[in-house]
Amino acid sequence: MIRNLLIITGVGLLLAVVGIGGALALGGRDLARHDWVWVLTDDGDRDSVRIERGGRVPPDVTRTLAWDGGERLLLDLPAEVTFIQGADAGVTITGPAGVVETVRLNDGRLVMDEDDDRAEHAYVRWGRGGFRAWSDTDRVKVTVTAPSVTAFEIIGSSDVSIRDYNHPTLALTVSGSGDVEVEGQTRSLAVEITGSGDIDADRLAVTDAAIDITGSGDVRVGPTGEVKVDLSGSGDVDLTRRPGRLAQQVSGTGDVEEY
Repeated sequence: MIRNLLIITGVGLLLAVVGIGGALALGGRDLARHDWVWVLTDDGDRDSVRIERGGRVPPDVTRTLAWDGGERLLLDLPAEVTFIQGADAGVTITGPAGVVETVRLNDGRLVMDEDDDRAEHAYVRWGRGGFRAWSDTDRVKVTVTAPSVTAFEIIGSSDVSIRDYNHPTLALTVSGSGDVEVEGQTRSLAVEITGSGDIDADRLAVTDAAIDITGSGDVRVGPTGEVKVDLSGSGDVDLTRRPGRLAQQVSGTGDVEEY
């Protein structure tokens, strides 16, 4: 699978070696009238690059997955995911057709099919508005609605927004580089981060919190009751409200800040 870091690296090299010099040689007037699109294709052992004058990116499609809800949701896909607490459970996916069709939902696990043989694409558009680079997976947007999810596990690079949350407990587990934003209310919050993922829960009204970070992930939250923090590594915890009681154990360069 094309990963974002590899895309940006490859795009930068392409532009430096081929794009800028070639485009200027061909003529700036044409560039002023027509956008150019570099299309990078990863098709197993066959990689290719083509340049399209005035090229268009294929339009997005939308797919809906049935789901009866549940108490746990695992996300393992490089996409922008919005979770909304609501009565009517379901999943809506928007993005390039070739990517959208690889998304699978099974027993509360939302993943991309790694065994799929589809070709993957990255794009660079150069026009009057400047440069823009993106991949197929960058365009994938997922909306999940369910009434009873209280535990979220984020694996890899998913960016997750949790809205309208309202349950007595909330558990957030992040493994990798995924980022989470959450707003709503809960009585007890449990956070576990392994890796570099960040959690912003400043807009979550919460009483008690237990936070465990291994790695460089950061947490921003404002509990008002009892707080327990265990840091191993360089991760930081920003407490945006003063808790009633704070117990902390820090091994490494991480910090716990109270505001």
